[in-house]
Amino acid sequence: MKVNVAKILTILLVLTTVLMFSSCSSCSKEAAPEQPAAQTEQAPQPEPAPAPAEIPAPGPQPVGEEDYPATDTARWAGIRISSYGMKRSFGEDNFPSPSNMASFADKMASCYEGSTGAHILIVGTVSEKDWTCRLAFPLSHDIDRVSGRDEDFYEEYLDAFDKAGQEVWLQVEPGDADLVELAREVMSRYSHHSSVKGFGIDVEWYQPAGTDGYGTELDNETALEVLDAVQEIDPSYTVFVKHWDNRWLPDDMDGFIYVNDSQGFHAGRNTTALEEMADDFAAWAFLFDPCPVMFQIGYNADEDIWGDMDNPAKELGQAILDACFSENDKGIIWVDFTLDKAMRNI
Repeated sequence: MKVNVAKILTILLVLTTVLMFSSCSSCSKEAAPEQPAAQTEQAPQPEPAPAPAEIPAPGPQPVGEEDYPATDTARWAGIRISSYGMKRSFGEDNFPSPSNMASFADKMASCYEGSTGAHILIVGTVSEKDWTCRLAFPLSHDIDRVSGRDEDFYEEYLDAFDKAGQEVWLQVEPGDADLVELAREVMSRYSHHSSVKGFGIDVEWYQPAGTDGYGTELDNETALEVLDAVQEIDPSYTVFVKHWDNRWLPDDMDGFIYVNDSQGFHAGRNTTALEEMADDFAAWAFLFDPCPVMFQIGYNADEDIWGDMDNPAKELGQAILDACFSENDKGIIWVDFTLDKAMRNI
């Protein structure tokens, strides 16, 4: 087997970088009370998790552009949608209509030539009172640790996304609910929509009690069980897993997309806060290559980075893409907490 020494050395460097950023990037709290009530944006930053054994730094051998061509395009560009985030951004009485929501993804896609408008749609939010998952539609049957609504909250929105030719991943904040049961219930409910492309798990909210805001690590076996359940409904479906610390996610495997929601970046000794952000996301993309990745950006905690940009939805995402040197598919997703500000400048 041909060994690429440069790649091995670069992997070691990237892993060291990712572990460093994983311990210092703050979490993005996405839990909410019952749909469609509002919710605070984020929890206090938890204490860093214990780091694994130190990885030796690589030697000085350079890696040339011919080994890892720069990637400056996005496969997906769009928005994250939650009832609480949209109300925080647009106001309690001005929740965006289905057509408006579709237009937001189109605006994001217009910033990145060749990209597809996309949505991370949160259809299940966690209750911090009892760690149940509250789905935004009526349940087909009783499910332990899961509750539903009398009316479907997002059906009309998915109709609009179908019409617009966009792509959607349906995310849950699972709490203590069974992931496989959640996946079957959610994907069975919405599998008739052409826009729906898969299921999503916010690992920060997976069995979160006593984890200091980190959630419980999602192991490979459980992740694959969820993927199997989703692909029994449609073999083309994928599953995304989300966290700001790669150690909480399963290994890079076919059928998975790895979403990074880090926030709260600060300037380093010799780098700007923007460079710290871009380098962190680039390292994430490289770590999970060749699997697709997505980056959630636009948090209030980083407004000192993007607040003065003429078009932050484009400029911030492009800075991240320009820093990437792996060729896996990438998505730029603007969070709903500040979506009104981003949309005004496109």
